[in-house]
Amino acid sequence: MVKKVQKKVVKIRAHPMRVPISQKNPKGVTIRDEHSRRLEGTYLGPEEIEALYRGRNLNGLPYPAAGKLDYPDSDKYDGEIAFWTDFFNKKFSADPLLDPDIFKALLGSESGFRINPLENKLASGIAQITPNAFQALKDSRGEVKEFIFIKVLKKDLLNPQIAIPMAIRWLFRKKRLAEGKLGRPATAEEIILEYKGLLKSKSKYKSDALLRFKDDYGKLKKK
Repeated sequence: MVKKVQKKVVKIRAHPMRVPISQKNPKGVTIRDEHSRRLEGTYLGPEEIEALYRGRNLNGLPYPAAGKLDYPDSDKYDGEIAFWTDFFNKKFSADPLLDPDIFKALLGSESGFRINPLENKLASGIAQITPNAFQALKDSRGEVKEFIFIKVLKKDLLNPQIAIPMAIRWLFRKKRLAEGKLGRPATAEEIILEYKGLLKSKSKYKSDALLRFKDDYGKLKKK
């Protein structure tokens, strides 16, 4: 059976459009040329992110563990983590589901829950999103084209409300890539290694890059 692929864009025919009255357009009307429009449900922008989270219902959602990590603000974003992990688990029909504790431990290992850590001059924000990841997340023809982010600026990565859903979406991409490479469900450590670009690396840095994550994830899972 051939899987039906949902279209992500529709064609909008040329149509009249109101514009400010000017010498060039004394009637305040111009003709907008035919153009493509991405379908709702295949993207998020800052306004959509805000609206979705504002109307959130967190009842019954799996939350990351609280009170286990020693960073300032380590539990501050648990609502966002719970909401957006659940959002993308449902969006991508994830099986197995992504554990919100994995993402919370990732934030600890990447930034210590600081909005603008300065250790890495290239990566930005609480989830330390790299320039390549940022561009991929906005590319309607790229590797995450089935669900992208629009109208997001680099400075927006310093806003955890925007950076967290973007990073969770990117982690889902990395989870899928890790499972494709391994031919089986990926462990928490393997997903994080793929996020850091080190899953198949033989670099000595590989084990060091996992130390902080493993410590935080172990604390979150400790009964």
